[in-house]
Amino acid sequence: MNFDERYGLLDRGLYRLAFRLGTAQHALADVEDLLYGDALDGIEADDPVFITALPRAGTTILLKLLWETGRFASHTYQDMPFVLCPLLWSRYAGRFGTDIEATERAQGDGLEVSGRSPEAFEEMIWKHFWDEPYRADHIRPWTNSDRNPEFGRFFETHMRKVIAVRSNGEAEGRRYLSKNNLNIARLAALPEPLGRGTLVVPFRDPLQQAASMHRQHKRFLDIHEDDDFVREYMEAIGHHEFGKGLKPVNFNGWLDDDPDRTPESLSYWVRYWGAAYRFVLEHAEENAVLVSYARLTDEPYANLARLADRLDIPEADLASQADRIETPRTHSVDSSSIPGTLLRQTSKVYEQLEQCALN
Repeated sequence: MNFDERYGLLDRGLYRLAFRLGTAQHALADVEDLLYGDALDGIEADDPVFITALPRAGTTILLKLLWETGRFASHTYQDMPFVLCPLLWSRYAGRFGTDIEATERAQGDGLEVSGRSPEAFEEMIWKHFWDEPYRADHIRPWTNSDRNPEFGRFFETHMRKVIAVRSNGEAEGRRYLSKNNLNIARLAALPEPLGRGTLVVPFRDPLQQAASMHRQHKRFLDIHEDDDFVREYMEAIGHHEFGKGLKPVNFNGWLDDDPDRTPESLSYWVRYWGAAYRFVLEHAEENAVLVSYARLTDEPYANLARLADRLDIPEADLASQADRIETPRTHSVDSSSIPGTLLRQTSKVYEQLEQCALN
């Protein structure tokens, strides 16, 4: 999304105010509980679906496809910037130009978003309830000591609110759906309600996914240099994947062992890929569905049908969208600078992922 065209001075002022009012947003969420209590009592947040992976794995297209089935409710751009209190904000959002026309998103990858598009804003809630995992230059994976009953209660109710605000009075049968890349950092100690939902974890060829992340990092370094609001916006919504606000997840201490820790090099992103997906293989339980993006693009109908079956939704609702699956852009990768040992390690991880993937 073009930030210059989308966010003028008044919009930026409103967003900056909202980003600094986390406690106030939480208080408004409590007000929502009272105002909409009767309506929320009739809504259940059963069988939520959480899409999560390293960036550039196909998470956005999976979010869009599931959203288009009409079976799910998710955050959209209309929820910004008061994500913690979606019901109250929905009464005023239309006055602030949230129903924007479709434009290409900031990643420059051809995917279009509009005010009604589902998007990844869930991490704002996590950041409100947890401080310690978010370090100055990285994010620490969640452990068994990271328990927060208040978050569990809040998030359970919040999912029901998202279902309510997306359902136009017809919430029955809708399920909560999110795309949140950082949820893979919680696989070793899933807080509720993630532990009773289904996690969909896509992956791509390591060199291609790493090259795509490397490219996006350089792209956002330039964007952040030109417009600091973009960095402020991304950090506020919990997107620390690229640019000046980069905070990689320190899966199994891989950053401590990285000899250069230089995100300007492709090797850095290949190491990151290997550390992340080894962590996935170590901690993914039965409620995690690994999705090979290579298989998805080779046989979209069959693989979408399998995913529909795994998520217990009608096959036709998802598989009928098979023609929307496109082969991702292929990056020309010079692997000569990448240590051979690293290439072999990531290749082995990729083979294991393919063996465990939905089939």
